[in-house]
Amino acid sequence: MAESWEYDLVALPDGRVTEVLTYGTATAGTLVCHAGTPGGPVPRPSFARVCDELGLRFVLAGRPGYGRSSPRPGRVPADVAADTARVLDHLGVDTFVTLGGSGGGPHALACAALLPDRCEAAAAVVSPAPIDADGLDYYAGMGPENVEEWELAERGRELIEPWLKRAVAGWGDLGAADFVDSYRGALPPVDQELCTTEFGDTFVASLRKATSTGVEGWVEDDLALVAPWGFDLGAITVPVALWTGKLDRMIGYAHSVWLARAVPGADLHVIAGHGHLSVQQAYLPDIVADLLRKRRDRRPCREPEAHRTKPSVGGAP
Repeated sequence: MAESWEYDLVALPDGRVTEVLTYGTATAGTLVCHAGTPGGPVPRPSFARVCDELGLRFVLAGRPGYGRSSPRPGRVPADVAADTARVLDHLGVDTFVTLGGSGGGPHALACAALLPDRCEAAAAVVSPAPIDADGLDYYAGMGPENVEEWELAERGRELIEPWLKRAVAGWGDLGAADFVDSYRGALPPVDQELCTTEFGDTFVASLRKATSTGVEGWVEDDLALVAPWGFDLGAITVPVALWTGKLDRMIGYAHSVWLARAVPGADLHVIAGHGHLSVQQAYLPDIVADLLRKRRDRRPCREPEAHRTKPSVGGAP
């Protein structure tokens, strides 16, 4: 790979710091990524390959409490927008496209909603919907491991924090096979198989990085995802795409379907034969290329009642 990975600590106005990982040049723009829950800033070869091909600069900031990023108890997804703007100012970046996977999805949507003059397009991949999503059976199709975790988060810090501490007690030497054993109920075979590849090593490294200083970041993320997000999905004017796997058992593809209806003009891609992890890996080049097309063709989004769902590129819902 032509470029190298670089870490930095960026000071924030309130005295916190955020750990930032960058890669590549910005000849064709900047891709701001939001990791899943939990997820820390570690080198990601699949993103490097895509950024090399497209001439993008990759930026991934650790959310509060993850790795070396200062905690911020009580945060909600909307709060990431100001932190992202500060990181981009530090890097000398004006506009960007953004991608958030899983628990990073609401944070990418927050950037679209709250930084419309800088965020040119957003993709939320296998993202959860808001906990109070009208008409959505929130836990339908979700693996028992995730159901247990999020139901505890709904009941508050005093229950979810000790549960997460027990979960990561042996993560110092966690391997991909160990992760599969712990989350088998939430991983269809296609995701289990993916964890035996390079992706599995990167994924587990991200989990270990996120929890290297404890579970505070994970606690904050879980509580933020089951609280009001702090922004209006219906007010988003930035082009948005929702991507999900029909076999997703960590979130459930119905969440992305709901989000696509809630965000004006959003495109929806439901990919047959893929799960929560595999769709993020297999379709990454398509997701990023689509972001760049949306940036190039950006125009005022249609009103919600004129919403159109784009045909899936990998099979009908």
